[in-house]
Amino acid sequence: MGSIRDAMLRTEDEMTPLKKKLDEFGTFLAKIIAGICILVWVVNIGHFHDPAHGGIIRGAIHYFKIAVALAVAAIPEGLPAVVTTCLALGTKRMARLNAIVRSLPSVETLGCTTVICTDKTGTLTTNMMSVSKVCVVDSVHRGPVSLEYSVTGTTYAPEGIIMDLGGVQLEFPAQFPCLLHIAMCSALCNESTLQYNPEKGSYEKIGESTEVALRVLAEKVGLPGFDSMPSALTMLSKHERASYCNRYWEHQFKKLY
Repeated sequence: MGSIRDAMLRTEDEMTPLKKKLDEFGTFLAKIIAGICILVWVVNIGHFHDPAHGGIIRGAIHYFKIAVALAVAAIPEGLPAVVTTCLALGTKRMARLNAIVRSLPSVETLGCTTVICTDKTGTLTTNMMSVSKVCVVDSVHRGPVSLEYSVTGTTYAPEGIIMDLGGVQLEFPAQFPCLLHIAMCSALCNESTLQYNPEKGSYEKIGESTEVALRVLAEKVGLPGFDSMPSALTMLSKHERASYCNRYWEHQFKKLY
């Protein structure tokens, strides 16, 4: 962990494509200007002896000043202003499309972007993690046969069904030992809390999103010993339903800290 932290601190900001192009253009232009200035000074070597200069040294200095003046005149002083104006126009066009940027170079960077990697949870969705698939080992005696179950529901509401690989709904998921043990572990090895907010009319979490998603899975699996589980849980109030199955498992086993 310490090595990863040090590596992150040593990272340098990568230059945008526009800055790279401007640096390349500046280097190329500097070489061209230097070559032209040297060429102008060399071409006028024969005029160093001109009596109007008062000597060879003064003649050389005179034409050296001319070369320096030519170099200064060749530098595009308006280039930064033109680049800034173009980026500002790009920012204005993006603002019309409801895209607000904090720095002008980001406009150019976004224009050169081909792939955007983003954290899906909370960025493109509702910021609610949920269990969508469960893979278990059916039996070790007959070989490592794995089974896969699909879980519906994408919010923190303890509402959803569990289906097998063929898409058939499991009427009583708690009757399957593998799912029952997963629900038991999800409820016991958990430090989060799931509760219902009557003001917002939605279920909310306290703690890590991953742990809350496991608590919701335990609620969807239901409890053993009841043929009407988990459909019978719909008779409970939403406040009681939020963690009914989790509280059941917590009362069955004592947690040692």
